[in-house]
Amino acid sequence: MDLVTQTVLGAAVGEVVLGKKAGNKAIMWGAVGGLIPDLDVLIVPFFNEVDGLFVHRGFSHSLVFAFLLAPLLGWLVHGIHRKKMHITRFEWTKLIFWSAFTHPILDYFTTYGTGALLPFSDYRVEFGTIGIVDVFYTLPLLLVLLVIMFINRTSVFRRKAIVGVVMITSLYLAGTVVNKLHMNTVFKNAFAEQAIEYERLKTTPLPLTNFLWMGIAETEAGYHMALYSNFDAAKPDEFIYIPRNEAKLEALANDDNLKKLIRFTKGFYHVNEDENGLYLADLRFGKAGIAADADYIFKFYLRDMNGELAIAQSDESRKIEGSAFSAFLDRIRGT
Repeated sequence: MDLVTQTVLGAAVGEVVLGKKAGNKAIMWGAVGGLIPDLDVLIVPFFNEVDGLFVHRGFSHSLVFAFLLAPLLGWLVHGIHRKKMHITRFEWTKLIFWSAFTHPILDYFTTYGTGALLPFSDYRVEFGTIGIVDVFYTLPLLLVLLVIMFINRTSVFRRKAIVGVVMITSLYLAGTVVNKLHMNTVFKNAFAEQAIEYERLKTTPLPLTNFLWMGIAETEAGYHMALYSNFDAAKPDEFIYIPRNEAKLEALANDDNLKKLIRFTKGFYHVNEDENGLYLADLRFGKAGIAADADYIFKFYLRDMNGELAIAQSDESRKIEGSAFSAFLDRIRGT
């Protein structure tokens, strides 16, 4: 998920693991442990646009990373605080381990794709039950942390508050799995009623909330897309058809970076041209609205640069990732 959420989650985990003994320092080092896996963004600029997609949420998000990080950082933190705090190196190591280990676990529930099995397999795990940004998950953790930082570390209320909010957010995360199963059924029934035959069906929540979902039915030549909110009374009945247009890539079909980009999309992509040239859109992240002219949230331009294919994410698409929330509010208002 986003950087703020992962830092806040790490801080909360640090408080749960060692807050009673270390107080706010447990929150601080938990935040550091939760932040470190996402520092892979610092090395992404050293790679091309496509390889960078795989570097982010790569090895630093694998199941083995926390086992390597925890002893090293635990040793360092113990060295910093050993003269003033009677906390063992193992206890600091345990705090770092759980704050770093829960980071990729949460990311596995998003749509982006995470290298959980690296370095043994490059398969990207994506359960697709929660958005990369979800305020209903992040805000409760953040608010409770801001309150308990001013409460004595041995306070019973402080302990109950952090354990309680971690349980609530964990139940919310589990609820996103249940909601996805519900959405799968909703979209399957909707596509069946419209007599739309498909090869694959993908459902994914749009940014900021788990209550607005997109369903994509893949056919031989393209996709049928629809939106559905938990607050909608009727099944989705407004569909747009998006052709794959893979023939537009015929001249570029042998380019290795293009093959990687298509692999990143898990095969859910659309190719077309606009005023800026040829582009490929990752449909898993949807559009900034259901309108036919709404722009794609993840969109890459394919340009010929002196005989070499250059691939770059659209600057505009970087700015609109949160705009799908407007569509969600419109659905609630019935507009």
